[in-house]
Amino acid sequence: VDKILKVIPRDRKTFLFSATMTKKVQKLQRAALKNPVKCAVSSKYQTVEKLQQYYLFIPSKFKDTYLVYILNELAGNSFMIFCSTCNNTQRTALLLRNLGFTAIPLHGQMSQSKRLGSLNKFKAKARSILLATDVASRGLDIPHVDVVVNFDIPTHSK
Repeated sequence: VDKILKVIPRDRKTFLFSATMTKKVQKLQRAALKNPVKCAVSSKYQTVEKLQQYYLFIPSKFKDTYLVYILNELAGNSFMIFCSTCNNTQRTALLLRNLGFTAIPLHGQMSQSKRLGSLNKFKAKARSILLATDVASRGLDIPHVDVVVNFDIPTHSK
């Protein structure tokens, strides 16, 4: 491996796949990869048996349109929609409100009182759509949520 690494270009893309992360694989990773990104599938977090999961790959330019389609198709349900940034959470909530949906944002750039206000409105069912960043992905227990949408790819497997 060392001989190969010496003759290939330094500026390259390298992919390393392994079912297990042994000490030898870690050593290879350190030797062959610059700024590696690790993507791990965790068996620690299991899906509840009754839970139905679907995934769709939507081109970025159609995500908003398809989200509106899903919300209309599943009208009458309550939704938690996770976005990757505060700006996207705010933007998407505004878009949905302008289209007549009862959407409310929840993100880290809001004051604590506004976050609690959003959460309480959603819990009281005064709003049927809660758009949130990962500030709400941990520790919240809201039994009446029917549909969870990861509008953006989650940064962790929990």
